[in-house]
Amino acid sequence: MTGTPLDPAAKLKQQAAIQAAALVQDGMVVGLGTGSTAFFVVAELGRRVREEGLRICAIPTSNATEAQAREEGIELTGFGAHPELDITIDGADEIEPGTLNLVKGRGGALLREKIVASAAKQFVIVADSSKYVDHLGMLCPVPVEVVPFGWENVAVHLGRLGAQVTPRKMRDGSFYLTDEKNLIMDCVFGPIADPQTLGQAIHNLVGVVEHGLFIHMATQAIIAGAEGIQVLHPTASGAQKATALAPSAHTAAQGAPEHDHIARNQVVLPPQPAAEGIKKQLLVIMGVSGSGKTTIAHGLRNELGWPFQEGDDLHPAANVEKMAASIPLNDEDRWPWLASCHDWLARCKQAGTGGILTCSALKHSYRDALRKGGLDPIFIYLHTPESILLQRLKNRKGHYMPPTLLPSQLQTLEEPGADEHAMTIPAEETPAATIASILAYLKTL
Repeated sequence: MTGTPLDPAAKLKQQAAIQAAALVQDGMVVGLGTGSTAFFVVAELGRRVREEGLRICAIPTSNATEAQAREEGIELTGFGAHPELDITIDGADEIEPGTLNLVKGRGGALLREKIVASAAKQFVIVADSSKYVDHLGMLCPVPVEVVPFGWENVAVHLGRLGAQVTPRKMRDGSFYLTDEKNLIMDCVFGPIADPQTLGQAIHNLVGVVEHGLFIHMATQAIIAGAEGIQVLHPTASGAQKATALAPSAHTAAQGAPEHDHIARNQVVLPPQPAAEGIKKQLLVIMGVSGSGKTTIAHGLRNELGWPFQEGDDLHPAANVEKMAASIPLNDEDRWPWLASCHDWLARCKQAGTGGILTCSALKHSYRDALRKGGLDPIFIYLHTPESILLQRLKNRKGHYMPPTLLPSQLQTLEEPGADEHAMTIPAEETPAATIASILAYLKTL
């Protein structure tokens, strides 16, 4: 682990990961998950291998996890030698506390993750309490892995199942490819009443390789939140069953919070401290390119647990091509994009989940387009000096919009007026300070 200070959400993930890694015993064959939480699991197992002499072998779920495991000194194996695993430890994007049904795969490794999870005697989920949902589909899309040939046809059929389908793409506009060289369709269904039936319907589509609904697979979940570390088990009735778990010595050394004992079987949904006193809202994080919209939005998502959408990912391909060619967008280019942004906000309002959207929203008329139909999002304008913007854009890698388009954005920009539901905040501060200011503002509403 590095010495870089962890943000509050990362600390919670680390605490849960350390407790999960303590379940691994000498001689076990271990499935290693993928993602920010699984990273901490692999790091802790590596520490135990080096410092405690733990003897294990492992099957990773992605190329990235494989590389980390090798660096940590963890012996790797394959299904030829070990067709059955003792335990798999992984993270999740959404968790239904009663059933322990999951949405996974936002990191793009859902096929390998499901293969490795299904081969394990124990499938343990580690997460922070922001991943709790009443119904799957409330916080994030369901990823569906499809073969590249005929993906357009698959997308149409996914749409007929009730999804808004978006092919996952890289910042430069190219398709995201999984480790198996397949595509990912991110499918927004909204709250899913019957995930098992939906999962089967997705599986029945020709061209689908796998989906991110993990139904009746997890055997326990280790969750870190305001109440400390808890272990959840699936119950036949779907009611949550939680037990308190005392921190291990190593977790305590990492700064795990002290907590009172929680009686076995007590129903507990740990609150997210940052969200206390904040009503669910629609937030639009706005500003020109380089103002830090994505960084701030991710931080707010971690603190509040509301759905998040990167507005740049909703641009039509023609817009992406123009910007990549250093051609400024005009109003006619932006209207379809703004309509997609508006539709996403409208779905969040209907679901009552709150929502965080990044969108430049440079003109008053653009913001009016997002307010159509009675929507009243709060616009958080990140005001940033041009010199800082230029420096950030020069250092940014992998985004389709070049720094040469910044002057056109500044010329288009109409800062929010006093008649608008908006907050202007200087974005030269650290992201943590900016996020804290926004949270303080939201608590006044």
